Amino acid sequence: MSLTAMMKRKLFREEEYLEAILILEERRGKARIKELSEMLGVKPPSVVEYLEKLVKKGLVDYVKGRGEIKLTEEGRKIAEQVYRKHVLLRRFLELIGVPKEIAEEDACKIEHVVSQITLDRIIALIEFLETCPLTRELREGKTPRCRQKVSTSKQ
Repeated sequence: MSLTAMMKRKLFREEEYLEAILILEERRGKARIKELSEMLGVKPPSVVEYLEKLVKKGLVDYVKGRGEIKLTEEGRKIAEQVYRKHVLLRRFLELIGVPKEIAEEDACKIEHVVSQITLDRIIALIEFLETCPLTRELREGKTPRCRQKVSTSKQ
């Protein structure tokens, strides 16, 4: 694995943890090892090990044994940016007719690699699609009227 690929993988993992902590804080008021472990699909000792790395980077407050995990101001900023991307990407994918489960899964992957320029264009497209009457046809799996063949026979 190249150094660049390793760095991207580390960033992806870091963002996943921060986003998961944010979601747990929003839903339950606090994040704990057990819930974080379940949400990320990793064992509790792995969560504790990675949290210690996030503490060293100043992204979370966590003291082993207390169990409660809190985002620092910097950690929250990153988590909110990632989550915002996730929501926008999921919304876009659903607007173009991707089923909810697949849109959720794909948004989770894309959010870590999408550039701000691309995201800005997606936002502009979302705004257009939400006002365009043909979008409903796309979401319903129909061929939009503008793409249907028009009969050219003369009567």
